[in-house]
Amino acid sequence: MAEKKPTKKQKIMKLLAVSSVILSLVLSTIAMYNSSDLDELKSGTDGETSLSKTGALYGTNGCENGGFSIQTGIDLDGDGILANEEVSDIKNVCHGTQGPPGPMGNRGYQGMNGTNGSDGINGTDGKSGVSSFINSQIGQHGPCPDAAIIEMGNNSSSGIVESTIKICFQELESGLLTDIHPDSGNSFSTGCNGGLAHDSLFIFAAIKDGNCLLYKIEDGAVDLISNDADFAPGSILGFTVHENRIWFDGNDGTGVQIWSTDGDSLWKESNLTTEVQQGDRMMIIESELILQHVDGITIFGESETQISGTFSNLTSANGVLIYNTFSGLNINGTILNAEINSAAEYHDGYYWFIATSDSDGPQLHRANSISIEKMTSSLSTLAGQNLKPTIIGNNLVFDSGGLFSYNTSTHILTEMNTSILSVGSDDSWIIYQDKIWFQCGIPQFGFELCVSDGLSAWLHSDFASGMDSSYPEHFARLGDEIIALFDHPSQGGQLVKITESVEVLWDYHSGNYDAGVHGELWVGSDMVYFIGDDPTVGLEMFGWAHGELTDEWIVIH
Repeated sequence: MAEKKPTKKQKIMKLLAVSSVILSLVLSTIAMYNSSDLDELKSGTDGETSLSKTGALYGTNGCENGGFSIQTGIDLDGDGILANEEVSDIKNVCHGTQGPPGPMGNRGYQGMNGTNGSDGINGTDGKSGVSSFINSQIGQHGPCPDAAIIEMGNNSSSGIVESTIKICFQELESGLLTDIHPDSGNSFSTGCNGGLAHDSLFIFAAIKDGNCLLYKIEDGAVDLISNDADFAPGSILGFTVHENRIWFDGNDGTGVQIWSTDGDSLWKESNLTTEVQQGDRMMIIESELILQHVDGITIFGESETQISGTFSNLTSANGVLIYNTFSGLNINGTILNAEINSAAEYHDGYYWFIATSDSDGPQLHRANSISIEKMTSSLSTLAGQNLKPTIIGNNLVFDSGGLFSYNTSTHILTEMNTSILSVGSDDSWIIYQDKIWFQCGIPQFGFELCVSDGLSAWLHSDFASGMDSSYPEHFARLGDEIIALFDHPSQGGQLVKITESVEVLWDYHSGNYDAGVHGELWVGSDMVYFIGDDPTVGLEMFGWAHGELTDEWIVIH
């Protein structure tokens, strides 16, 4: 027999029961937090007690068919009995009128006596239920100096945490995180400013005593990972997450090789005959890390694979490596007569990219694993260098001096807004809600924030009004929000959220000081990190706790 499904009412009652348990845990934790102050509390005035009683009604008080009354009031004399003079409110509940009698049914035949049933077998005892409460703690936790944490799961015996309630009784902490080169000395420079945030771990390169070293920030503490030699981590290839470790280039004094770290230990991952050098590139394709260097391509996967040769402009789309060889463009092993000039995009069975295949120079092309086709003939020589061909709906959007759209069905090329004369660098745009948000240059507005839906493009906000520029850059996703760094002409670098307008989340310094000139905008599990300038400590790392914006924390202040 099929098991009966719970009714809607049973589901609602179960939901209310679970909600009551969670509310009780939250209130208990808050009570635990406040228990340290109980000695200082004084007894208050005893409150008055409310009582109620019921009585039957027999054809009176408007209840012709009878009913009952509910009487409530305050127990003024404290005897625990609601006297008549203490009744302040009476509500009557009446019985409905009796319905007319139905017709008499036919008399049934007398049935035979049934046989006596046998005694049933006692059922086994059910298993004892377990609590959903796993653990709780109070005190410093992450960016909160005064927290109450409740951890819950389906089985308290297993200890597996499936959900957490975080309550902070103060503002989440944000501010200066480093002073590696003490006082006003700069801890970051043009050649030493890379990093990567992975969960609660933030790895970055910084300067100490003239050497570029590897550091981490974890649980609010700054620690040196590498030794004191000039390691120059990530100065060529940057930082990439692979196999739950952070990979980068570094020099231990024997040449630049590939290294990785989990935040505690360092591993030398390569022993290349020719060390890593400028022009090399590292990327992740599915579960493999790919290195393009002067000797060829090295694939770090379940086993290390070497493809010898001279390659350039390594990119990928649809899980396929695309790169230039001495004899032409390689797409999935097929050599085509062209040289790729941009990153690639896969759409509707084709790879789309900017490439050079004839005297027209860099133009939009599409290709499959058999052939290549040139789609335009009038683009600039720098097409797709700041904004690669990116699919929005059925249109490819890319830069070519201004902002262009190519419809992949009608094959029509359109300059979407002739007032937009330039598009920012490759870290000055982001895709969000089927639109591209990007830094644009418009003569009467300066460099501000623009947006495109693939059909048209427009100015989103003139953050620095008039001809002044806000130079929006380092866009990043934070939950369901877009954040970025803007440079206000009088207030300096500011962390902002982009909505219907631009909302300032944090002005890290009251003066007109730069933020994000070096490095990026890194988003970790607790903090947003960026490099900012300060007249007292110089170029240092700053962090903004984002838990209230992402609803990770309930902040009570």
